[in-house]
Amino acid sequence: MVFGATVFSVSRHRPSVVGTDTTANEVWAYPEDSAFADAVPFRRAAEIVDAGSRIIGPFPYRKIAHVESSTRYGGMENSSAIFYDQGGYVSRRMVEGVVRHQTAHQWFGDAVTERDWRHLWLSEGFASYFDLVIGAALDGDSLLQQGMRASAAGYFGSRNVDRPLVDSAAHDLMGLLNANSYNKGAWLLHMLRWEVGDWAFFRGVREYYRIFPDSSVLSEDCQRVVERAAGRDLGWFFRQWLYQPGYPPQLAVDLRVDRAARTATLRVRQAQPAAWGRFRLPRVEVRFFAAGDSVGEGTFALDAAQEEQTFSFTLARVPTEARLDPDGHLLMRATVEH
Repeated sequence: MVFGATVFSVSRHRPSVVGTDTTANEVWAYPEDSAFADAVPFRRAAEIVDAGSRIIGPFPYRKIAHVESSTRYGGMENSSAIFYDQGGYVSRRMVEGVVRHQTAHQWFGDAVTERDWRHLWLSEGFASYFDLVIGAALDGDSLLQQGMRASAAGYFGSRNVDRPLVDSAAHDLMGLLNANSYNKGAWLLHMLRWEVGDWAFFRGVREYYRIFPDSSVLSEDCQRVVERAAGRDLGWFFRQWLYQPGYPPQLAVDLRVDRAARTATLRVRQAQPAAWGRFRLPRVEVRFFAAGDSVGEGTFALDAAQEEQTFSFTLARVPTEARLDPDGHLLMRATVEH
């Protein structure tokens, strides 16, 4: 429970109506910051709730109030009354992304809450990903693509890659507010969407929210619901991305071409530290280029049981370059030697 008292200027934006559900949208700001709040970060506060309600399910509360405050965090997702740090208002640097993130928390983190803090990705990973999913619904898929690239860069550059996403050995629980819980958690969802497809992914998310509102969950609860939606076992996926540290970094790829046969052969080696284990990637896209033009594409599967694998492709033209995962579906890095 939180409490804040000051002189507020209150703006009442249009309510969000989805079916028979109506949500009041309010912005509570210090009078000198009210015009900025309404014009910049909260300009589309109602549209954000609308989009989230269509994608995830009915908004869990009768109203949502966005409140300027002296919280120690950039935003604090209090149920139905989100607190945002006053510094972003004063500097005029506050942007819509933090509003999407904190609004997404109303579904994930507030209505559906992790039962154990070590499963924090169920809150922060979901909010980080659905911030971008909602943004893409409002502004197009490029927002999601750019956001996921930035998220990957933040994770790769963090000090947390040597720890698993669900870290049972963690004793500093506040230390779990890190790039694993936020960035890797968001990437788990992005890769899960790629693995099962949009239809099964969003059906699973909506069902997960429908089953567990106002209750607490563990990662296994999310897994079971998505498995039912996808109609298949995903134990390998969740085991690897939740309980193995790291990711497949700097896949060592050797490209060899046969000009007469117009074939390209990739020798792919998983070069991550042994402590991370090897990863299964059932579908890795590869795109081939010659003089900057695409000359073909294909897919291959990485087997966790093998450190090195070889794949061959027949192409219309002899390539000079190969790019793995060119559209950014996987949390991985690759170095291709030509």
